[in-house]
Amino acid sequence: MDIDPASAAGRSEHEGQTYYFCSMGCKREFDNDPAGVLEREAAYDHSQGVDHGMMAGAGANGGGKKAWWQFWKK
Repeated sequence: MDIDPASAAGRSEHEGQTYYFCSMGCKREFDNDPAGVLEREAAYDHSQGVDHGMMAGAGANGGGKKAWWQFWKK
């Protein structure tokens, strides 16, 4: 995803590089484990569609909804 620095929800520095985020959830995830996030991001096959689970468990009983910014986690 390309993020416009002027409208980014947040930004972080890691090893001399600035990273911009679409949401504070993405920023928190990155800040907690920047190397791990970058490793998972590099390994993720971006040519495939994303089933991010935003609607998972959206029924009356709730359920297994996961944070959408963690699309690379299974």
